[in-house]
Formats: sequence, structure tokens, C-alpha cells
Amino acid sequence: MIALTFDDGPNDTATAPLLDLLAARGVRATFFVFGSRAAEHPELIVRMVAAGHGVQPHCWKSHASHHELSRPALEEDIARTLDVLQELGCPTPTIWRPPNGDIKDPDSYEVAAAHGLELVVWTLQTCDWSDDHGADRILDDIDHETREDALLRPDSVVLMHDKTKAERLLAGLLDRIAARGYEVGPLAAGNPATARGGDYTFGRQDGKLPCGLVDLPAIAS
Repeated sequence: MIALTFDDGPNDTATAPLLDLLAARGVRATFFVFGSRAAEHPELIVRMVAAGHGVQPHCWKSHASHHELSRPALEEDIARTLDVLQELGCPTPTIWRPPNGDIKDPDSYEVAAAHGLELVVWTLQTCDWSDDHGADRILDDIDHETREDALLRPDSVVLMHDKTKAERLLAGLLDRIAARGYEVGPLAAGNPATARGGDYTFGRQDGKLPCGLVDLPAIAS
């Protein structure tokens, strides 16, 4: 089953249209949210939960890499985020996607385990965070398998963001998923993007940069 996931929300520009489109297509997704933004937009979190979407933690506010955070800072970041999600009536989170897909061994794993969470990254990087990757280019990359991190498979974990371009991207992805006969559902623990140990940088362990990049601009995920 394909999992469509969205990082960095909720916000007052992109999130509601994404929820509208998902509802119209009868699809459930997973949102990895900022705790601070969830507190600012509780109505969107309530709407996600009511629609059966997964609501899972991303970070509190700073979007700092786990590689840059001390153990106490990491513990505070996830604790504050989980507290807000509990206050908003979310089901108990089970998975956690760190900012940028950066995982620091052992701290990230041990802090996650203390809260009953598994760490996840992704298997399909849309690169929608980049101004150089519009929705049409991303869909073309997927159609022609231009990038090794843009392969759409029956069990793909797709990384997107709560950005305005994501609505067009999501519509195109859903069309392609339906055409291939794949199923879509919320991301569950034990999925193909689960981190099993070791350090990760930009969701990878091979040292390569995402999106076919040679030099790395500002990145968010």
C-alpha cells in the first residue's frame, strides 16, 4: 500500500485544499506536523483526525536537524509536540519523522523508543520543497523514473509538504496511482521507510544528496 505523507503543516494556505482534495478522492494520508503549528491551527488537526488521516509528530518549531540537537533538546522537542497532539485529541502517535530525515544514532532512536515511536523517513522524495521542482517536473520525474529517489512502487512512502504546489502534485499522483491499480492508505509502523539503526542524513544512509543535487541549497522536509 502506498502512503502519501505531508510534512511541515498545518498552515492556513495549503493544508485545507489538500484535505479537500483527499476527501473528494476518498483517500487517507499521513501528516507529520509541527507541534507549534498544530497549536495555532487546531481546527485543521481536528479535521484531519475526523477524516481518518494519520497525525504524527515532526518537530516542535525550529525544524532543527537531530544531528544539531543535544539529547535534552531533542527530548523537549518531541515531548512538547506530543503534548499538543494529545490535547487536540489525536490518537496516540506511533511514528516520528525527524526534520530533513536526519537521524542521530543512538539519541534519536532512544528518545523515540521512550515515547513508543518508530522513526521513519521516505522512499519517494518528490523534492517539492525545491523552487526548481514544480508539480509538472516532479510528475515527469515519476513518469520517466528520472531520479532513483522518484520511483513509484506499490509500497512507496511518498514525501510531500504542506505547500501550495502540493495540491496539483497530489492530484497528479492520485491519477497515476489509480492508473497503476495501487492502493493508498495511512502510514503504519513497520513500513518500508522505517529506520532500522544508524545515522541518516536527508533520509539516506549512502551519503548521496536528494533530488539529484550536486550542491545542497536550503532544504526542508
